[in-house]
Amino acid sequence: MFKYQDKQRQLQQQLLQVQEQQELLRNVLDSLPTAIVDQKHEIIGQTSDATPPNIGLSLEIISKTNDPIWSVMQQSQTDIDQLKQKQQFSYNQLEQQINKRKQVLEQAMRLAGVSSAAVLKQSTSPVFGQGGPLNQVLAQELDIDNKNLIEKLLSLTKLEAALSNIPVIFPAKDYYISSLFGIRKDPMLKHPAMHKGIDMAGWLKTEIFASADGTVRRAGINGSYGRFIEIDHHNGFMTRFGHLHKIKVKKGQEISKDDVIGLMGSSGRSTSTHLHYEVLFNNKQINPLSLIKALKNVL
Repeated sequence: MFKYQDKQRQLQQQLLQVQEQQELLRNVLDSLPTAIVDQKHEIIGQTSDATPPNIGLSLEIISKTNDPIWSVMQQSQTDIDQLKQKQQFSYNQLEQQINKRKQVLEQAMRLAGVSSAAVLKQSTSPVFGQGGPLNQVLAQELDIDNKNLIEKLLSLTKLEAALSNIPVIFPAKDYYISSLFGIRKDPMLKHPAMHKGIDMAGWLKTEIFASADGTVRRAGINGSYGRFIEIDHHNGFMTRFGHLHKIKVKKGQEISKDDVIGLMGSSGRSTSTHLHYEVLFNNKQINPLSLIKALKNVL
């Protein structure tokens, strides 16, 4: 009988481990970035429908049947082993999805001409407005596979957060591109010159929107830019808006993506109504069109 009791304790311990793994798996799934959350049901479906064997119930069944005790316990062991296999499959699927998502983001950043490592280095991660009960996942309670999975998830989550506030939308809704980024013939002097932004032509007083959350660093007259706004997005990115008809924000103001910040005009060194739009990373202008094209369907 002691042999059976030892086996029962082993099964109960294994069952507890399976249940803890199941809970950890669900916690990881609930932490997935929204871009891969659609894969959640495919992953969790491998284990969610599986019911762990009830060891106590098995013993009750033993007392009411003529089945050998060892046979019932062996069936419980088989059930637990099957659950472990399904959990391992789910973990493998989850790891693949996390790796794939990170590769997609890093490839998109390369196409945009920006290093994801540089964005991570520049990104700030404020902790304002956070809190709640402490539910700590203790590192010493996790095996190597679980630690690696959680580290990969945290790495992806950090990258997603850093990229979430990149300016990947156009700052106007009614416009056409009248001049591209790069070397062009200067519209006034008629000789080659570097154009460090794009020109978006439209009607006078067309609304101009913030292309990402940020803080207004400058707002006012700025030489050839005319009425000018500069926004810091706190991740190494800044955006600039020139030739405005009217400025609707102030220096130091916190703004959100899609907030109206000004109206299109022709102030400063300008031939007609348009917005001169620049995107900078680490204080260097980059092509806004390349950034938007690479990332608009990824973020």
